[in-house]
Amino acid sequence: MGIAVIILVAVLVVVCMIAAAAIYTMYVWLKRERTRFDRLAEGTFDYRMEWNEDLSRVHFSANLLTLLADCGIKADKDYIISVFSGPDVIVDGVSMSVNALKEDGVISTYTDSDGREGIIRWKSVSVTQKDRQMIYSMGTDMSHEAPGSRDELIKEFDYMKTAVSNAEAGAFSLITEGEQTVIKTTPDICSLLGFNNTDIISLERFYMLVKKEELLGVQRSFNRFLSGVSDTLYTECFVKTAIGAYHCFTIECRFNKDATDYRQLRTGMLFDTTSNRIHREAINNDSRHDALTGLYSRKGFMQQGDEFLEKCRKDGSGAAIICIQIPRLRKISTLFGIEVADTLTKLYAETMLRLTDERAVIGKMSLEDYAMLIGLTDKKEIEKLLKSITIVVENFCNNETLPSVLKEQIGIDAGVCFFDNEDDVATLYNKASVTLFSGTAEPGEVCRYFNAEVEKKVSGRDIVEHEIGEALRQGELELYYQPKVNIKTGEMIGAEALMRWNHKTQGIIMPGEFIHVAEEMGIITKIDEWGMLQACIQNRMWKDKGYPDIKISVNMSQAQLYQTDVVESVKSALEESGISAESLEVELTETMAMIDIERTVKILNDLKKLGVSISMDDFGTGYSSLSSLKILPIDILKIDRSLVYDIETNDTARCITKAIVEMGKALKLTVLAEGVETESQRAILEELGCDIAQGFLYSRPQPAAIIEREFLIPAAEKKNQAEKEQK
Repeated sequence: MGIAVIILVAVLVVVCMIAAAAIYTMYVWLKRERTRFDRLAEGTFDYRMEWNEDLSRVHFSANLLTLLADCGIKADKDYIISVFSGPDVIVDGVSMSVNALKEDGVISTYTDSDGREGIIRWKSVSVTQKDRQMIYSMGTDMSHEAPGSRDELIKEFDYMKTAVSNAEAGAFSLITEGEQTVIKTTPDICSLLGFNNTDIISLERFYMLVKKEELLGVQRSFNRFLSGVSDTLYTECFVKTAIGAYHCFTIECRFNKDATDYRQLRTGMLFDTTSNRIHREAINNDSRHDALTGLYSRKGFMQQGDEFLEKCRKDGSGAAIICIQIPRLRKISTLFGIEVADTLTKLYAETMLRLTDERAVIGKMSLEDYAMLIGLTDKKEIEKLLKSITIVVENFCNNETLPSVLKEQIGIDAGVCFFDNEDDVATLYNKASVTLFSGTAEPGEVCRYFNAEVEKKVSGRDIVEHEIGEALRQGELELYYQPKVNIKTGEMIGAEALMRWNHKTQGIIMPGEFIHVAEEMGIITKIDEWGMLQACIQNRMWKDKGYPDIKISVNMSQAQLYQTDVVESVKSALEESGISAESLEVELTETMAMIDIERTVKILNDLKKLGVSISMDDFGTGYSSLSSLKILPIDILKIDRSLVYDIETNDTARCITKAIVEMGKALKLTVLAEGVETESQRAILEELGCDIAQGFLYSRPQPAAIIEREFLIPAAEKKNQAEKEQK
């Protein structure tokens, strides 16, 4: 027994010694690492402070203690308060830490015993230690720089502080206790809104001050943030002040995931941006400027561009016009939302303005297109400018808070035409635009340049621009029809109406050559409405001749969907033609539909109430979203021709097609395959369960008379023969 006790005691002693050695080793390692960190910090920065948000623990580096002693400043929490608080910041740990962690840092000044003035720029990081939030503030002494630079830095920070103060800005926290949420902010903000002698406002009472027409959007933003759906809050609204006037406030707040105190979870800033809002609304009412970016609109660009070129003529200087397109912006809007697309649009605009340093006239010509008129004549300088624009946007998209695939979707195309001292801005833009779509880039070049080969194509575009409006009035536009066939029986059950321009000297002009020009000129909606009415009238004429009932499908443009009352337009076409709504089908692409999904769903539901069928075109290309099939009230799913083309030889294309068919069937949709050119393709599609086929196997798009002769008359004769046999 005694021996066992001795052995047990010996084992315990050994274990304790090992534990003590491990603890000592860890302590030495931590101390060494801390010393290494301190040396690294001191080697990189001049001064260092450590503090927590309740200021119960503060620590200063030795060189900072020496400096403060020389300046007669006591090294305690009051010094930290003097650095990280101010008239616009609440004197509490939360607000001070928010201020300290600002990306641009904070500055403080000092005067030493010899009367020399200095400035320190502080950058801070937040670290969690033992469930406690510590702020490490590193200071760089700017006093060694040239006095002019130091004065400019102070002036810059003073300007920012003044701007914040003038804007009635302040830090705030959103605090939830039980079922109540309050806004804790500065007494000045509370007083401005009519709450005196307090720094707390109930969120419900704040809602009562928001302008009624903006209240719903504000509540939605706050609810998403407070419920945890979003980590950030960003909203702008007009709020009624104590004197009865409305001020516009921008409210920014973030969710601090590392905070241990619930009162520190949601912190942010309030800014009075009334003057900025008024300026933006003035731009909205100014037809010369684009409301989203502030750049010139098409009209403003043309006016300002002519003035720019006139100055070039007088000075004898050269210039170039650059047409820039962001080809995937619509897809970005569909994949990531309209907010991301708008952010990128504004980023491109701001980048162009900054890199050209106001040397250029820049316009936003359409959703994806910009035009830049600039005094450059060297291709290398133009290439450098365009590459710089791309690099800035790519760096922005490297932000870890953005989807990683976003960077893969960005990029620009560009066409350039140099000023020849004769052309006006409209002609130059025309040449650069055609170059963008038709020119070829040399190896190593990021854009295409106007040349003699492209000039041949310009004449064709000139014809389009000058005569497209007259073509509609003079009856030169014509609808061709491509049959849609029951894939099992071969019976024609419908047709797609496709636009053609039967030009008096150029012959047949395909839609790819004039539709985008009509969009740019703003007359596409008139062409769309004409096409809708003509398709309905033609179907009525066929019906009156006793041909079997068929459904005519008409393509809808983005402009028609969003810029017109398309429901009334369709209703008018049906009434004027006398055709039933069941005989009409409207086609739109998923990308177009997803730009404003809420509005699209409402429009499509209203069309379905009339009895019109809805078809989703080009499905299976790009990033087709399965969720859109659930949201959009469609009847027909059209498999894109690119999948059908490869279905005989490509297993992947066949598998995707099969999945689309099965998905369509599960959702009780009719599935149509377009671009069917061979009997083998038709057989495979029939085997996979496809319902309808459309393509050259049956017919190219043809004038109405040919469709009548080759399809409708034989179908009517066959029907009559069958009826005779039954009798």
